[in-house]
Amino acid sequence: MENNPPPAAAHNGNEQPNQNQAPIHPPRQPRVIGAFDQPNIHGNRQGIRAPAVEKNNYEIKSSLINMVQSSKFHCLPMEDPIDHLDQFDMMCGTVKINGISEDAFKLRLFPFSLGDRARTWEKNLPVGSFTSWDKCKRAFLSKFFSTTRTARLRNEISSFAQKGNESFCEAWERFKGYTMQCPHHGFSKESLLSTLYRGVLPEIRMLLEPASNGNFLGQDVDVAMTLVENLAQSDGNYVEDYDITPRDHPDMNEHHRKEIKALNEKMDKMILATQKPVHFVTESDVYQGYQEGMEACVEGQEEVNYVGGQGYNKFNPNYRNHPNLSYRSTNVENPQDQSYSPQKPPGFPSQPNY
Repeated sequence: MENNPPPAAAHNGNEQPNQNQAPIHPPRQPRVIGAFDQPNIHGNRQGIRAPAVEKNNYEIKSSLINMVQSSKFHCLPMEDPIDHLDQFDMMCGTVKINGISEDAFKLRLFPFSLGDRARTWEKNLPVGSFTSWDKCKRAFLSKFFSTTRTARLRNEISSFAQKGNESFCEAWERFKGYTMQCPHHGFSKESLLSTLYRGVLPEIRMLLEPASNGNFLGQDVDVAMTLVENLAQSDGNYVEDYDITPRDHPDMNEHHRKEIKALNEKMDKMILATQKPVHFVTESDVYQGYQEGMEACVEGQEEVNYVGGQGYNKFNPNYRNHPNLSYRSTNVENPQDQSYSPQKPPGFPSQPNY
């Protein structure tokens, strides 16, 4: 049986399609106004994507996660991103899971070590930005190890100078600390040893010259490094065993000195406020006390004279002797002319008559 082709569309006499035939459209779906305001999808938004693991029975212990979270990097000025990576690698090195690669293990654990601004940076990374630990570390250092920090540490290295109160062992440790804080400083070992030699005190250079046959700068790099390490070790042993004198700090700025002086003055005022005043007896005070005692004795004697019959004539000239309060003997011809000296108690000196 032959397959006949489908009949052609009907045409009019002018070979044009039939304009009276309506086109067929699919039915229109109803659309809700707030449909596009609701989230309808959610996928993996992590910028750090760890490689897949074939094993299904592995587990990262919660104790390790807690240890990592206890030392988060918050992007604070006093935090060092290189120190954070070193500490993170050290903690990850305590665990070994068979069948799990380093990238898969560290990339899963690293986000737990970030906080605040560092955590915000990790969340805003494009999805799947890093799939290896090496790329993740480079991006982390590029973000948080600023060029300003690099320039400051390079300047510390190039302008290194030993302090007057600093031993060679301490100066060498400080110099090595600058190079460790900035591994990308760009100085060669020859340049570092030359900078160290010119920055130490003259007496240290006098020790390095004899040990290097009078030409330290002409020595091989490894030989010169060995000489420096040996001298620093010897100097450190001497300081630890014999140098027990307290060291001053001439690099203390004037602001700290003023603060210490103000604190000392404040302590002196507090001590003076708590102390009771002490009165020292002088010769004039002794004489004044003696006069006051003598006046008290005279006043007491006048009171006794009143009892004896003299009264207070000295202090009250208008006073008259009462006839009933005086004693006169009747055996005398003229009793009104009779006078009697007052009797004095024992122990009182005689008082002159006025």
